[in-house]
Amino acid sequence: MAAYDDFAWFYNRYWSQDFHAVAFPILERIWLRHVPAGARILDVCCGTGYLAGLLAARGFRVTGVDESAAMIACARESTPAAEFHVAKATDFRLPSRFDAAVSTFDSLNHLIGYEQFAEALRSTANALEPGAPFAFDVLTGEAYQTHWGENFALVRADHVLTITGSGYDFRTRVARCVITMFRLIDGAWRRSDAVVEEQAYETREIDEALEHTGFREIVCYDARDLGMAGQLGVGRTFYVATKRKR
Repeated sequence: MAAYDDFAWFYNRYWSQDFHAVAFPILERIWLRHVPAGARILDVCCGTGYLAGLLAARGFRVTGVDESAAMIACARESTPAAEFHVAKATDFRLPSRFDAAVSTFDSLNHLIGYEQFAEALRSTANALEPGAPFAFDVLTGEAYQTHWGENFALVRADHVLTITGSGYDFRTRVARCVITMFRLIDGAWRRSDAVVEEQAYETREIDEALEHTGFREIVCYDARDLGMAGQLGVGRTFYVATKRKR
C-alpha cells in the first residue's frame, strides 16, 4: 500500500471531490433512496473519506475501511463524524452489521485477479444485514483502451505530479501507470514513485462473483446513461445488488 500512502495527499486534493461531485447524485438516484434514514453505511475502499463526509452530513452512520493508512489518516481528519479502519477490502472484519454498503471511483478494479475481487465482495456481504443494498462502480476494458493513465503533469510551487501510462495488456486485462510525486516539505523536496495497476472485469465475471458471494437483484447502469460525461464516464458501470435474505 506504499503507492497509495504516498498518493493520498494528491488524491485528496485533486481527484476525490471532483469525482464524487458527479457520482453522488447518481448514487442518490440508484442506491441511496433505498437506504433508510439514519442507516449504518459501510464505505469499502473509502479513500480519504470524502464520500463518507457527504453521507454523514445527511445523517447516516458511516464506517469506512481502506488498506492505506495515509488515506485513513486523511479521512479521520476530514470527516470526524465517521468511523474509519485500516483494513484490506478482501478480508476485513467489523463488530457490527450494516444496512447498506458502497464502493466508488473504480476502487474494486485495483484488486488484481478474480479471486481477490470475489473476496472483497464476500467480505462486504458478510458485513451486511440481509436485504441491504450494495452500490459500486467498475471500469471495463473500454476505459483502459482510451485515455486512462495517459501522460499527465501537474506543476505547482510546492508540489509536482506526473503520470505516465504504460498501456493496457489485452491478455491479462491489466492496465498500469507510473506516478512520480514531489512535495516541498519543511524546506526540502521529497520524491516518491508508485506503480498503479487496475484490472478490467467483464460483466459475466462481476455477475458471477456477486451471485456466488450472496447477492441478488443485480442491476447495472452505463455511467454515460446516468449523465456522467467525459472521460469519467467512458467504460464505467454502476452496479446495485442486494444482500440475499436467508
